[in-house]
Amino acid sequence: PSSTTSTSPSTTSGGSGPTTTAGGPPVSAPGVTASQITIGAITTRTGNLAGYFDGLTPGMIAYFDMINAAGGVNGRKLVLADNLDDGGSPTQFTQDVHTLIDQDHVFAVGVASPWFTPTYFVSTHTPTYGYNVSANWQNAPNLFAAGGSTQIYSSAVPTVAYFIKKTNSKAIAVISYGQVIASSYDACTAYANDLKAAGYNVDLVDVSAGLNGSYASDVQRMQQAGSDLVISCMQASDNVTLARDIQQYGLHIKQLWLNGYDQKLLNQYSSLMQGVYLTNTGSVPFEAANTAKYGNTYAGMQQYIAAMNKYEAAFTYNGVAFQGWQSAALLVAGIRAVGKDLTQANVIAADNKIKNFNANGVTAPVDWTVSHTSTTLPNCTSWLQVQGLKYVPVFAAGKQVFVCIGASSKNPVPVTPPPGTPGA
Repeated sequence: PSSTTSTSPSTTSGGSGPTTTAGGPPVSAPGVTASQITIGAITTRTGNLAGYFDGLTPGMIAYFDMINAAGGVNGRKLVLADNLDDGGSPTQFTQDVHTLIDQDHVFAVGVASPWFTPTYFVSTHTPTYGYNVSANWQNAPNLFAAGGSTQIYSSAVPTVAYFIKKTNSKAIAVISYGQVIASSYDACTAYANDLKAAGYNVDLVDVSAGLNGSYASDVQRMQQAGSDLVISCMQASDNVTLARDIQQYGLHIKQLWLNGYDQKLLNQYSSLMQGVYLTNTGSVPFEAANTAKYGNTYAGMQQYIAAMNKYEAAFTYNGVAFQGWQSAALLVAGIRAVGKDLTQANVIAADNKIKNFNANGVTAPVDWTVSHTSTTLPNCTSWLQVQGLKYVPVFAAGKQVFVCIGASSKNPVPVTPPPGTPGA
């Protein structure tokens, strides 16, 4: 059965007794019956930012459906029964949290929302997985953001420095939104400050750009400053606007986008995106499933694409769906590890013992023994460049898609990929 359909979950909350698993001890975990584990989700599926958060649950559902088709986990099917929409409202988000935990008694929760606040998840010790767009995922042992729960942007500066040297860039411009959009502001502020400290010529910094704005004035300033590289921490649609302004002013400048790896976007705006570079930090690119070039080196990506095409085809190449796939894989890894002794606390403890989690071969390894408070190092990135209607992996050698960089920004050099790195 599909993981999106379910009868009402039976739990031990609300006065029901423990469920006995055949051959095992009684189970007294919310959302768990002898045959099913019920998971809930909160995502922003309507409102201005819906397009940047609505993919998480399709990624989770596809993973669960793939696992269920093979018999489930330890005899139980995984069911994402409650997929709530916060509508881009922090008040609605809070209400949805209480609905899932207090009313629906789910075992775990997937989250993709700009309004994620962890307080109730932490106080109830609910296993929580999802898309990391703020520092709110840090420090608590039950919060598992895909790729690691920290937002330590300075750790990525050596990787950006490597890109600057690799592209022979001499004068760097940096653009982001203001502090109200913290992930954008914090990332580009860290890049600008740390690159300057390492001796790079950062000649223009705008960390107060407007959402859905015009960037013509920034382009004019880049032109006057002689910038030959712009690093953008803005969302994809605004990066397209920036590219259009660059084209209209006839500015010849390299562009590095942190957001914009989206085939639908490229199909629509290919004339504006030619030559653009993108950093796909910690993730195997979808293109690695190409057997003509990579053979079966990236079987995990082949599995991802096949499952998404089968169960959630509209979201196969959606970056947030990819976050959902990773989230579901980590939850399943924890459930598998605890076997018959299935409790929320045991799953949290099991996930926190995994040192080289790569989501079945689709990400650089994450060390969950440290990833609530620090970044897994070295920083491994797959770089892409737009060429025609394709995102083409660049910089990595042979069949390896990752370039892993040491800790120095002044002398950024590739290092050996750590154990567990796909393709290594």
